[in-house]
Order: sequence, then C-alpha cells, then structure tokens
Amino acid sequence: MEHEIIRSLKEFGLTDYEARVYYGACIADIAGATELSKISEVPRARIYDILSTLARKGWINIIDGKPTKYQAQNYKIIKEKLESEEKRLKKSKTAILEEVISYSKNYENEDSEASQELILGKKDVLSKMRKWIAASKTNILILYFSDILIEELYADLERCGKRGIKIDIILNSEQQFRKTKKSKKLFNVRRGDEKYPKHGNFIVDKKYYLNIFEKNDDINAVQIYYNKCVLCINAWLNRFWEECTKV
Repeated sequence: MEHEIIRSLKEFGLTDYEARVYYGACIADIAGATELSKISEVPRARIYDILSTLARKGWINIIDGKPTKYQAQNYKIIKEKLESEEKRLKKSKTAILEEVISYSKNYENEDSEASQELILGKKDVLSKMRKWIAASKTNILILYFSDILIEELYADLERCGKRGIKIDIILNSEQQFRKTKKSKKLFNVRRGDEKYPKHGNFIVDKKYYLNIFEKNDDINAVQIYYNKCVLCINAWLNRFWEECTKV
C-alpha cells in the first residue's frame, strides 16, 4: 500500500523524496524534521530542502516553534489540488503526444535500438558538443562533467545562455562552481550525490544525447540516436534534477 501511494503521488508531480516525506507527514500527524527523515528514509541533509519545497507547493504546513514542526495539509485542500492537477494533466496529454510524435518524425530513418556512434578523442567530442550548443533551441542539461570540461565549454555555454537557452548543470557531490552574478543568471546549478561518477551525460533539446567518458586529459563519448531511448533518458535526467540539491 505504501509503495502504491508514493507512486500515485509521484504521478501528480512530486519527486520520490517529496512523496515519501509527505506520506511520512500524513503518518506522523505532527512531527519534526528529524522524525520525518527517519520515517521517510530521506537523508537528513535533504530533509529541510524537501520540507521547504513541500510547504511552498502547499502540501504541508509549517508549525512555528522550537523545534519547528510540520503537518500534512488538510485533506480537502489536497483533494482539490489533486483534482486540479488531474485536469491539467489531461489537457496537456495531447500536447505531449504531439511533441513525442514530432521527435519521432525527425528520426524516421533511425529506428534501430542499436543506433549509436562511438566518438573518440577530446577534439572530436568537444567539436560535437560545441556544435550542439551553438544550435540549441530550448534547453541543455549537463550531468557530472569534470571542472576541466565545464571550463572548456564555459564560453560556449555562456553565449548560449545569453540567447535565452535554459542551461541546467548537475555537479558531483564535491565539485565547486565558478559563481558570478552573470553565471547565476545564465545557469541553473545543482549537486548530485555521487563523488566519483563513472560517466557524464549531455542532452540538448531533448533529442541530442551523449554519454561522456573522461579519463585524465582525454574524452570519449557515445552518441545515441534511437529517439525513444533519448526520450527515456531525458525523462530520467529531469527526475534526477528534481532530487538534486540546489547550489
């Protein structure tokens, strides 16, 4: 039953952590952050961020005091929220299907699940990424690039951001980021929980995707062409983005 409830909550737009914490708040009635962290099995380092997000979204109430307590929002309000979200999802269903069909048409000749290409060498990989960045129309998501690679692409990404392209960057658990007033406006930066990721991910406009492998000063990549696979990867990366810590 617990897994079904959490799965249903996620279908209404909550991340896994948010769904677990909200469900924990329902069980506990009124509880502090430490107790909710234990009930939901959400790391203590993330619990305050998740609680703050849930409060902002209207799923829980914050009860002032020392320590601060939290309580699940009134059932009637949540019921109205879910019904409203259900209507919104139904309205957007047609638009989403049209978008998927649009991407599929762009790949009519690339219908093999094994459709991929190995790109060897730093020069060729950077050339490919710069070409995609320059041609991007909507958004770019970068996951687990090294500091060196981010610096290599920084100027390209900066120009792209100035064009209004949405740029999301996920760092590993110990990376720092060159913060300036300009970069804060151009880039959205979060932090994942891996210290030594095995590879990076690079996706542009939801349809151009590279798996990035860095070793010493060399870079290799695998480009995946199969559109259904890329769409699934994009969905996973967006979900992962929601669960990462804001920087």
